[in-house]
Amino acid sequence: MLESYLTSTYRDGGRGPRVFDCYGLVRAARHELFRLPLLPSYGAISPDDKAQMTATCATESQRFRQSNPQPAAIATCWRGQLCVHVGVCVELNGRLGVLETGRKCGPRWLSLRDFERRYLKVIYYS
Repeated sequence: MLESYLTSTYRDGGRGPRVFDCYGLVRAARHELFRLPLLPSYGAISPDDKAQMTATCATESQRFRQSNPQPAAIATCWRGQLCVHVGVCVELNGRLGVLETGRKCGPRWLSLRDFERRYLKVIYYS
């Protein structure tokens, strides 16, 4: 099932099933891969509106607790006080990493080390 995410297409506001933005991918993967409740859509928030992304992250993070990386944890990426990106922790071939998508890279799975190296600060929520 992870393969369907890795072969999807990036699109701003994408909520699936074949097109996703970073939050849409997190939302769908947590629901489908881990059978967790579907998070609110927030499809109207532009990925370029980092202030609104940050406000939404602050609201949604109240449902969760900060944690170490673990399957289904949401990886939030920060530049200063702004949330700039999200991904979801997923195991692949017995290794924990982060499933993400973006305009430039498209969907991909990165090891925790490689993912964290790309961002100034990563906070995980489960």
